[in-house]
Amino acid sequence: MGLVGTLTRKQRRLTRPIGHYTLGTWVLLALTILVPLLYGIYISLLDINLASFLAPQFVGLKNYTTALQASETWSTLRITIALMFLGMIVQIPCGIILAVALHQQLRGTKIFRSILITPMLLTPVAVGLTFRFMFDTDLGVINWFIGKLGIESVNWLGSQTSGLVAIVIVDSWQSIPFVMLLILAALSAIPTSLFEAATVDGASNRQVFRLITAPLITPTLLVIVMIKIMDFLKLFDTIFMLTRGGPGNATTTLGLWTYKTGFVFLELSRAAALGVIILIITMPVYFLWRKSTRNVR
Repeated sequence: MGLVGTLTRKQRRLTRPIGHYTLGTWVLLALTILVPLLYGIYISLLDINLASFLAPQFVGLKNYTTALQASETWSTLRITIALMFLGMIVQIPCGIILAVALHQQLRGTKIFRSILITPMLLTPVAVGLTFRFMFDTDLGVINWFIGKLGIESVNWLGSQTSGLVAIVIVDSWQSIPFVMLLILAALSAIPTSLFEAATVDGASNRQVFRLITAPLITPTLLVIVMIKIMDFLKLFDTIFMLTRGGPGNATTTLGLWTYKTGFVFLELSRAAALGVIILIITMPVYFLWRKSTRNVR
């Protein structure tokens, strides 16, 4: 018992300097994350409307009940889930294919990898504005190209279905390199001896991927899914530059609807309540990810 107590005291003395070094980081995180979060929750309990000259009043959970009863909240949530589903079934398989191809270390892999990560380095606002011109019905290069193939021009940003497809295309163009890099890092961490042993045993490429590669990159895939769910819940800049959420609210996500509520309709308290609702929706995703990673072997 005395030895255990001595070891514990030594461990505390060794870890104490680490706490001193990280104290500044924790203070910075508290100032940049915790304080705005608490202030947002505080605002959501008031009645602040910039279109009114009335003094803010405490209304409790009224903004939350109003937001949850509004049809726009649920319609924008459905659009967000649709974008999330479409985006992930495009981005994750494409990222896996590109990562596996680059992991083969074929000739020209380094140059090809540098080209592929370029979209990830660009700002979403610039990308969204560029693609807005490319998707133009009359002057866009995309309609010009499909016209050369004998296909009739598409009003990409003029309907809900084509607008959502356009958003998924733009977001995938920027997000696939991110997915690819994470999976490529996971593949690089797998010992080559496993692949060599499987090859000696006569396993095909499909069997190697199914029995070795897929199980070992599953924790990384779960992280990617969690990150993408959070990204789509707060997706704003790409949609704002492409469609502004239109036509009407046909492509308005929950994050964009929060922006419109606060900065277009000037209902800051209700927008803050929507932000807290998005946070509440996001929290179970993290806990489900933690639980699922414990079951991965």
